[in-house]
Amino acid sequence: MSPAASFAKRWAHDNLTREPTPDEIAVLELFPVTCRGDEDEAAKRARRYYKARGAGGLSELWHRRYPDDDDILSSCQDAYIVPLRVRSVGGRRMTLVRLPAPTALDRPLSARSLLARWLMILDIRLREDPTPGEEVVFIDVSDLQPSHLKNHFRGNYWKDFVWCMKTAYPLRFSEVHIINTQRLKTMSLLLLHVGLYPWRRKVVQLHSNAEQINHIMGVDYFPPEGLPHEYGGKAGAMKDLNDEWTKKLLSNSNWLQQEERKYYETELTPEVRTRTRHRSAARTLRAAIGSYDMITRTHSCKSLHKREDLDEGTHGAYRTLKVRSDKSFYA
Repeated sequence: MSPAASFAKRWAHDNLTREPTPDEIAVLELFPVTCRGDEDEAAKRARRYYKARGAGGLSELWHRRYPDDDDILSSCQDAYIVPLRVRSVGGRRMTLVRLPAPTALDRPLSARSLLARWLMILDIRLREDPTPGEEVVFIDVSDLQPSHLKNHFRGNYWKDFVWCMKTAYPLRFSEVHIINTQRLKTMSLLLLHVGLYPWRRKVVQLHSNAEQINHIMGVDYFPPEGLPHEYGGKAGAMKDLNDEWTKKLLSNSNWLQQEERKYYETELTPEVRTRTRHRSAARTLRAAIGSYDMITRTHSCKSLHKREDLDEGTHGAYRTLKVRSDKSFYA
């Protein structure tokens, strides 16, 4: 492969055992941008992306992609996930999450269904617009109650999702804002924070009231035409926008399942592991001095005769070393 080829083509040539599709090339081109130009890190991130989608990867979130599954359809009514059609002035994407939806029943929310659906939505949007751009997430918890989060954080769903977005996905979450926390009870807020713990303060920010989104974003604002009515925009109600994405999920059902099988059956070339300098040096040192078991106690004690702080005793016996302190140490 020519060094002048793009990162995507070079990485595919070196790591895939099959020809990549044009869609894969478009996605692979995002990794260097996501890694701020570091191609070594981009290569590692791309490999983690394929492993996460393959056999033995994030099977609970990226496999069994059936939008018409009862749990997924129920999740569409229990929580809204709405990616905005427009970007911010600085080119960032935004996803609005209403957790739970105002019409949700007073029952525990399924973490697996919520996060698996979120990944499906991200993949569909990435297919429609495979261009760079960081992600900003707003999670509205104004109607959240402890009953909604019962058993929500059992398992590794949130942990796997956060790991995926931090280290494997082609796009990166730059900010996560949890808004309308003024009526949220302490335990619910704590549990939600546990789910987002790997990001902590560097990414997650809490806002107690229904501040205007553009007030939080500052100079990198979003055009009002792209915001829902509930947040001072003109794009429509959150429920209607969420219903549009539910229909889009169902219409892309075949594509989602084909993508699942494609990545699941993809084989990567063996990863080249270079021996670290530390381990090589340690092996060389052991070879030079031989095994410690080959050195007898007598031989080791002979070397102590060169020291003036040694009390003479029977050759090969334990000796008392005099140390310049108030205590004696024994060898």
